[in-house]
Amino acid sequence: MKKFDFDKKRIKKLSKKDQEQLVYDLVNAVVQSKSISEAALFLQDLLTKREMEILSKRLKIARLLLAGKTYEEIAREIYASHSTVAKIAAWLSERGEGFRKIIDKLPKQSDAKTWQNKSEWDVIKRKYSMYFWPELLLEEIIKNSSKRQKEKIRSVLARLEEKSELHKNIERILRKI
Repeated sequence: MKKFDFDKKRIKKLSKKDQEQLVYDLVNAVVQSKSISEAALFLQDLLTKREMEILSKRLKIARLLLAGKTYEEIAREIYASHSTVAKIAAWLSERGEGFRKIIDKLPKQSDAKTWQNKSEWDVIKRKYSMYFWPELLLEEIIKNSSKRQKEKIRSVLARLEEKSELHKNIERILRKI
């Protein structure tokens, strides 16, 4: 028996109410994300790389279908099978309200931020966050600070004579924002 089959059977043993609670918790967890990068980190922890690719591809297919692209154009553009495109098209025609609402809110490709272009060092810091928590905490404080608070932080850093690597990283983050 495959592990997947075993997991499916265990989920079915849950009551309908418990299954609904699991889905409710998942949806709430995604909604609680305060930024794109926070949501991305959550999804990276939650999903395998393959699951992320599959879900991303489904969203892209829906987006292209709503933009009026043909099945063949979509299949060529994102290397999806004709049946996958047809499945998403069927979802859109049957009940695609969720896809439509979210796709309407998505930024255009040219407007999309490059949040996914993290340095290897950023990835390491997130992976081993227990060792880098002071720096990560400072980064989050800075990112979530108001413009006035950021100016105060800049002025304090400017007055420091000897700057550590951490101070240089904070200044770099402030310049990006």
